[in-house]
This record gives sequence, structure tokens and C-alpha cells, in this order.
Amino acid sequence: MASLLKKSLILVTLLVVNISMYAQKKAHRHYHHGRHGKVVVVKRSPYRPHRVRVYHPAWHPAFSYNRRWVFFPKYNLYWDNWRNHYRFWNGTIWVSQPTPPPVIVNVNLDKEKHYELKEQDDDTDTIDTYNETHKSEYKSD
Repeated sequence: MASLLKKSLILVTLLVVNISMYAQKKAHRHYHHGRHGKVVVVKRSPYRPHRVRVYHPAWHPAFSYNRRWVFFPKYNLYWDNWRNHYRFWNGTIWVSQPTPPPVIVNVNLDKEKHYELKEQDDDTDTIDTYNETHKSEYKSD
């Protein structure tokens, strides 16, 4: 009887721990008040790190970045510091991949004009939806 009670207690403890861990993992939503006092649900990206980090991408290890997205206007290309991916337009669709796209294979990106995007863009997984704005706001010169 005592053995069954111990096993039941261990099982209940494991169940409670797993449920609380699952609930913490799902808690990616934040609430803030939008216009006219309405509550707006803002969903955080699952790629957002839990702590503030400084990034040193492989293409420019000597430089520090604090934001997720780096934009290269000359190539209409984004670098995602959180996922270590390039995001680029291939002519028909936006592609996200860890390897450099063909257009920049022989390009030294740390010498190219680039812009670290704003903090408000960090939770945007599909940054390309703002591409027209970025192209007009950030010039390649």
C-alpha cells in the first residue's frame, strides 16, 4: 500500500511539473492598450530569445548587433540574427535559408551598406511584408 502511495505521489508531481512547464512555454502573448483603450494581443515570436543578447553574425563577427533584423538595401536582403538565416526575394517568393543566396556568395557583407532594423520589428517573422517601406526608408547609396 505504501509503495502504491509513493508511486502515485511521484506520478502526480511529474504531471504538475510538466503542465507548468507547458504553460510557461505557451506564454508568448503580451497585452497592451491600443488606440481608444482597446486591449490588443501581441504575439511574441517563438524565436525571440528569453534574455537580451548581442549578436556577432558569421559575416561580420567583429561587429555587435542588438536587434533581430539587418537589412541590405543593395541586395534587398535581410539577415535574421535570431535564426541565423538569410531572407531574400528569389523572383517569385521570399526564401529563408541558413546559407547565403547566390547573389551574395562572393560578396563581403561587412563592407556593404546595411541597417539594423528597429526593435518593433523584432517579433515580425515575415519581415518581407514591410519590404516596400524598408526599400524607401533605407537607401543603398
